[in-house]
Amino acid sequence: MKDHIYAVIDLGSNSFHMAVMQEDNGRILVVDRIKEMVQLGYGLLEGGGIDPMVRERALHCLRKFRERLANIAPQNCRAVGTLTLRKMKDPTFIKEAQEALGMPIDIISGREEARLIYLGVSQYANIVDRDLFVMDIGGGSTEFILGRENTIKEAYSRDVGCVNMTRKFFPNGEVSQGAYDQALMFVESELQSLRYLIPYQDACFIGASGTIRTIGELLSYIGLQDEFITGEALKRLARKFIDLGSNKKIAKFFDLSDLRADVMPAGLVILQSAFKVLSIKELSVTNVALREGMLFDLLGRVHQKDRRDETISSLITRIGADEGQARRVAITSLKLAKMLKDPDGNKIQLEDDALRYLKWASYLHEIGLSISHHRQYKHAAYLVEHADLDGFSKQDQKILATIIYNHQRKIDLDDFKGMPEYVLLITLLLRVSVLFNRGRYLQESPDVEIFLTDHEIKLRFEKGWLRDHPLFKEDLHSEQKFLHQAGIALNW
Repeated sequence: MKDHIYAVIDLGSNSFHMAVMQEDNGRILVVDRIKEMVQLGYGLLEGGGIDPMVRERALHCLRKFRERLANIAPQNCRAVGTLTLRKMKDPTFIKEAQEALGMPIDIISGREEARLIYLGVSQYANIVDRDLFVMDIGGGSTEFILGRENTIKEAYSRDVGCVNMTRKFFPNGEVSQGAYDQALMFVESELQSLRYLIPYQDACFIGASGTIRTIGELLSYIGLQDEFITGEALKRLARKFIDLGSNKKIAKFFDLSDLRADVMPAGLVILQSAFKVLSIKELSVTNVALREGMLFDLLGRVHQKDRRDETISSLITRIGADEGQARRVAITSLKLAKMLKDPDGNKIQLEDDALRYLKWASYLHEIGLSISHHRQYKHAAYLVEHADLDGFSKQDQKILATIIYNHQRKIDLDDFKGMPEYVLLITLLLRVSVLFNRGRYLQESPDVEIFLTDHEIKLRFEKGWLRDHPLFKEDLHSEQKFLHQAGIALNW
């Protein structure tokens, strides 16, 4: 396997994309692309289920992707799901999809999707001394991001996409003046708050990904686009769509596939609404989108520049948590992890992912104190699970929240079902680390040995250490009772 080959997979509401890229002396070269119009959003049923035909179409596509991934190192691959997978309530589909693809699928928030899109576009856009405003129309949502160079100022996601708006306003493939006007009014109302939420001035507007790029191509086809898309050109394209009157006639006139033509009226509505609400004068188009941002984010993780570490640090500062205590607990947790042994005395080596979660949970375990000392671990878990954390997937946040929720008092083993096996283990390590740091001052933790089996933790201390630390010994007895309730033995 070649270490400099990477694969990123974007499982959108309209299409599934896979890009295979090569890192070459700092340059990123796309060496292969696979794209299928799966239209997962059309298959989303009321209640969060998935239509059987769309389900099979999606799984078949993922099996083809898996074949292409065969010679790429697993750590060099990442797959993410966006709005439709966020809305889906069928856990069996996610499981089947991961099995078909042969790798985990991260479900990301709208803000994280926006961040990754901006990360990709900003690396390629040659914009100096001006704000960059990026817009991306997807199948289920549209992302709006304002930034300067590599820094995001504001990022918002709105649940208006070319698939869900097609289902709502153009379900039968007919494009009438009345339906188009209704769609415009609805989308404009959904986007109206952005005028006040995103304080842009003299920004350079760029449209990313397939829908906006296709609109640009259609404008060129009828001689309306020069270097930029304009509001007047969009109005004239809308009149052409309405004159044609149906998706089938749009497909034939512009030589589009039926699947692509089906979503173009809704895509045009969204773009035209954004032009009006945000007073956009002109918009340039780029081929760069979510996938390129995923790659740059993945490269950062591979080269030990993980955006998630910055996010943790920023969250602690923003909430005003005791960073010194967080650091002490993290140091102790990672030290204890290195001391793990099996009953025969052989060292247990935790995988890198486990150590990362242990470090992050150690840093965040007390942020609930910003709300209340009473059951602060519950407040901390809620904040971690529901906050917008750049770089983290929804699964990442759920794992962290589970560790933090169970790091004090009663432990509920049901919370760990369906999670990696190491999650319970590192939760137990965090619990012990917190006990060692109850005094909230820098101290040398003892040279303790930790022996681990499926249902028992055994600690071996230096002779006389527990006698000299009666409070810690009392805490151990309390911890022993809590773990016993969960069927876990703690002995020393």
